[in-house]
Amino acid sequence: MAGMMRAREALILAITLWTALSINDFLLLPGGFLILAPGWMSSILLALLLAQVLQRLENLPRQQAIGFGVLAVMATAASQAAFDVTAIMTIGPHVLPGGAGVPGFAIADTFDKAILQFRMGLMWNTVAFGFYAAAISLLNAQRRKLDAEMRALRYELNPHFLFNTLNSIAGLIEEGSGGRADRMVLSLSRFLQTTLTLDPLHDVPLVDEIGLQRDYLEIERERFADRMAFDIRLPAGLETALVPSLILQPLIENAVKHGVAASRRPVTIVLEARREADRLVLSVENGLPEKGSAYGKPAGMGVGLRNIADRLQARFGNRWRFSTGPVEGGLYRASIELPLRMS
Repeated sequence: MAGMMRAREALILAITLWTALSINDFLLLPGGFLILAPGWMSSILLALLLAQVLQRLENLPRQQAIGFGVLAVMATAASQAAFDVTAIMTIGPHVLPGGAGVPGFAIADTFDKAILQFRMGLMWNTVAFGFYAAAISLLNAQRRKLDAEMRALRYELNPHFLFNTLNSIAGLIEEGSGGRADRMVLSLSRFLQTTLTLDPLHDVPLVDEIGLQRDYLEIERERFADRMAFDIRLPAGLETALVPSLILQPLIENAVKHGVAASRRPVTIVLEARREADRLVLSVENGLPEKGSAYGKPAGMGVGLRNIADRLQARFGNRWRFSTGPVEGGLYRASIELPLRMS
């Protein structure tokens, strides 16, 4: 679910919080484990239920969401307080004969004592569940912010890619290659239909990502048929590795624009994937233009590369590497290294 905590994250947060809160109780009342354990479990279950309620409230106006959220916290706290008092009254006499001297755990053997313990439990649980709800809301806000950033970065690619492709079509038309331009427009239409339906927040299998890049390279080969070739190397076993959608697109575009288009001799673009321990390495390699050609770092090249770095940072934190530059053999290589994850 976009912008929201996953159920597993809510569970981990609930277990961590109530385990920390219960350590002191277990130390003070070691003989009352049978009383404390059910309360610990019910707190976690109610916390997960509260997380689901808070999720539903995200679609309401802010003031309504806050109001219903406070009511949800109070209702959850009251339910837990009632469960605690019931457990103490029913289980307590059997495991703590004569009661206990620990505040809050004395046997509620009268109605007045039960009401007093309920009130104490209500106040304590309101604070605990309120803290949990605040943590959930903060983490949800951070996730929504991250999702929005990732969507913006992903959609930034579309006009950049479209501009480059339309330039290629315009070049074919100027050359008088109307038939090739027509085929390129049809190929572009199919390519855009596929790429524009991709969800920016979902990773895709590597075989699909490379398939899209193959389609794009086929489009560009219509223009540079006399001096462009490409070689795609996808080892068996890596087809289902997960990668951010269109993460290779800027690299392929740069290889075409600044490798093939800037050179007067044939250039081969090599797209390669390989596994190194628990890492996935993706590289795009192309021949450098002849000496005397204006290569270096052409205008506009940094946009796509910066987009890749920003997307990898948003998606993987510090668990990625991205490098570009000339290598031996008169080649230029761009390489991405990220955690290997299989679908």
